Amino acid sequence: MKSSGLFPFMMLLALGTLALWAVEGSGKSFKAGVCPPKKSAKCLRYEKPQCQSDWQCLGKKRCCPDICGIKCLDPVDTPSPTRRKPGRCPPAYGQCMMLNPPNYCEMDGQCERDLKCCMGMCGKSCVSPVKA
Repeated sequence: MKSSGLFPFMMLLALGTLALWAVEGSGKSFKAGVCPPKKSAKCLRYEKPQCQSDWQCLGKKRCCPDICGIKCLDPVDTPSPTRRKPGRCPPAYGQCMMLNPPNYCEMDGQCERDLKCCMGMCGKSCVSPVKA
């Protein structure tokens, strides 16, 4: 008789877990803005990541790469579209194991000099283009 009372509890637990997983991994909903550009500075000591996805950050903050790790940072407005920079993005090999990896950029205009915003193994980042 006790097992019949356990079944509804297990079902609720499973549904709750699935609901959290669906929200965490949802690619259709996103927070506004983009991660601020990563400053070019040397890190003296890497820090443990504060987050793995935007949904682990409070309010409007996004899960972004910083100088010494990954942190919840205030997003910046997405810049207006600019011309695409010459060259092609290099191929990305491998697959990221992180849900919703943070993007370092969203478009070429956010990258310094002649770097392009390309999809890498774990999110978008500014990289040297392959000559077309």
